[in-house]
Amino acid sequence: MKNQICIFISAFLLTLAASPMTAQERRQDGNHRKWEESMRAEKIAYFTEALELTSEEAEKFWPVYNKCEKEKQKAFDSQMKALRSLDAAVKENKSDNEISSLLKTYIDSFDKRNEIDRKYIPEYQKIISDKKVAKLFLTEEYFRRHQLNKLKKGGAKPADSK
Repeated sequence: MKNQICIFISAFLLTLAASPMTAQERRQDGNHRKWEESMRAEKIAYFTEALELTSEEAEKFWPVYNKCEKEKQKAFDSQMKALRSLDAAVKENKSDNEISSLLKTYIDSFDKRNEIDRKYIPEYQKIISDKKVAKLFLTEEYFRRHQLNKLKKGGAKPADSK
């Protein structure tokens, strides 16, 4: 139990240090930021327990995971931008050629996120076993579902969704 607490605290501090605030985050009100920090802490605890990370593994794992997450967030932002462009083009009744190009950009954005996962698997394998790498992908999905269920039940809402 004491080891898990040390792992959790170490992982939490590494995550905070590895994720400098963006300008957008600085503009957000304090409640939303607290909600995000709470969510991040819950994620660290959830993953650390599910992956059964040792303190040595956690120390090496979290910086790599955070770097991967930053890249995936950028890819997701591009994906959403492509989706908005595609949506606008359809609503504005643009030509098939323009829509085709935007559709290709949108579909390619999914490949980019998958490429990021492929890129980081060898990095994870240097730190944790293949079984734990597989559990990482499963845990990400389980955690996402866990959070969605909490939102459905009315808990863990960000401040701006009062």
